[in-house]
Amino acid sequence: MNIPEIRNIVFPKVLKLVFSMSFVISCAQEKEASINGFLDNHTFNSSYSDTVNFKKDKIFSVTKLKKPERKTGNLVNRDGLSYIQESYTEYLPDGRKLYQRRHYDTYSVEEKFHYKNNLLVLKESVEDKKRYHYNWLFYNKKNHLQEEINYKTDEGKSFIYDGYIQYNYSSEPKKTIVKIIDYGYDSLANPEEEYIFEFPYLTKKTPLYQSKIHRYQWMNGTYKPIDIKDYVIKDRDVTFSYDKNGYLLSEIWLAHHQSLENKTEYYYSNDYKERTEQQYHMLGTEKSTKTVRKYDDHNNLIFEQSIEYTGHPLSAEFFEYIYDKQGNWISKKHYRQDTDKGPNSKKELVDYEYREIQYYTPNSQPRSFTLPDFPKDADNIRTQIPKVSTEKQNTIDAFQNAVKTGNFDTEITLKKAKTLEEFTPNFWTLKDQDSGNLDDNTEDEAVCVYETPIEDDFGFTQVLAIYKKEGENWVLWNQFGNTILPTEHGGMMGNPYEGISIKNKTIVINHFGGSRQKWHYTHRYRFQNNNWYLIGASVDFGSPCDYFQSLDYNLSTGDAIFGYSSESCSKNHSVQTKSWKEKINQKIPLPRMDEFQVGENKIELKSKKTEMFY
Repeated sequence: MNIPEIRNIVFPKVLKLVFSMSFVISCAQEKEASINGFLDNHTFNSSYSDTVNFKKDKIFSVTKLKKPERKTGNLVNRDGLSYIQESYTEYLPDGRKLYQRRHYDTYSVEEKFHYKNNLLVLKESVEDKKRYHYNWLFYNKKNHLQEEINYKTDEGKSFIYDGYIQYNYSSEPKKTIVKIIDYGYDSLANPEEEYIFEFPYLTKKTPLYQSKIHRYQWMNGTYKPIDIKDYVIKDRDVTFSYDKNGYLLSEIWLAHHQSLENKTEYYYSNDYKERTEQQYHMLGTEKSTKTVRKYDDHNNLIFEQSIEYTGHPLSAEFFEYIYDKQGNWISKKHYRQDTDKGPNSKKELVDYEYREIQYYTPNSQPRSFTLPDFPKDADNIRTQIPKVSTEKQNTIDAFQNAVKTGNFDTEITLKKAKTLEEFTPNFWTLKDQDSGNLDDNTEDEAVCVYETPIEDDFGFTQVLAIYKKEGENWVLWNQFGNTILPTEHGGMMGNPYEGISIKNKTIVINHFGGSRQKWHYTHRYRFQNNNWYLIGASVDFGSPCDYFQSLDYNLSTGDAIFGYSSESCSKNHSVQTKSWKEKINQKIPLPRMDEFQVGENKIELKSKKTEMFY
């Protein structure tokens, strides 16, 4: 089977991430060959991803060089400028990737593309010659994608499951339906996707993504989006229109019973070398930013400038290319002109790239790889993962139903058991545990942290339980529903619970959360006077290139040490601009563990007019 090429397609800005590439093939090929390319399989499409960057086939290799962020490493000189190598790639004669080596600041990645019967069957990636990633593709008798099995190993050891995708096909006259089940690294199945090929239309139903229902139409050798239903929010529809040559003319958003919400229009010169994008605001009725772009004879961008709705022009971007005899650019320079300094202000070079392109000759020999054996552990994924996924989903569904109906225990009711695990109520999850001595007895105690189905303003309540040993049995000593923060209290950092331990006859609990400004709590509790009390708290709060505050509060002695430091950051380093530490003594009655609310207690340092919550 002949694999189709990929060529560029112009998509609207707002949806550019959704449509990264498009296959251009003949109508006769569409029914069979094109299906793989439009199933949004990243592994399959990755072998074609570079073909949009070149004008001619039969490219043997490309070395990409870029402007270095700093003048270190193995620099290469071209045209009086310093470059650093970004990647080296070898290709098959039809443009598909065969081998690639990419360099990053701190590591490198090597990729091998294995083909069999002209189909990609394995993408093998290695990070720093230690971590191996394997993406295997399997096809049915019609050469349509049937499965993808992903796993990884660390330094050639320890098989780690990473993903499994199933493709199920059904056919009707003039219609092919593909249903896709994607089992993620957690082995849970994502909502089923459905791709309906009914030439010249393609409909994608993707309930997990922003575009719930997306329709394409075959135009000039490729599928182009024509409308979206429920884009980002329910009842928002997006429609696209094109000219006779397949260039986008408009993108219109309709919402709230078909009222106009957003609009972008596109205009072109007769030769398409000048293209204008006109955005609208105020519900699509008033013009806002206009962007003008110009292209050269090779269809590469050479000029771009945006003009605000007031008529004020923003900085102008210029691009210069040097081409080889085959029409591929080998040098690309990006200049910027600050129009606020006048129309004749100097253009500044802000970025540049270089490509060393080698073409196939009669003596060229593409690399040959030995296809590794498909491991038994990976083969077991076919049967194990769907089974595990079903079991996990049933557990999740049962939990959600329990939350909805309130049919669960709100506390641990079992008083004695042989093992700690036996204390876990239905629909509770034992997240963590530790053991150690907490009183004057020689026997160790144990602490356990649970996630519960009890709803809170910030997710679900988490419970701390303390157990003592009586002979061969564990006995429930105490349980607290306020000592561990709820599951969503960490903000964008997720569950704030970070760990629990027993040290020096105290229970030590750590929390962490925040967004740009992060916070970290450590609280220490001890059993004394026949009850549990908070005896210590440590707090860190702040963010890099701004400031940090700290508190170390020994509630038993009353000693509290406040700390502060601020820093300003430049591009290459940070500088501490101010810091201080101050100690005070503030003795208060020790808070009881069952009454203490994490993060809601304040201590003040009046000399610095500052306060910390612990």
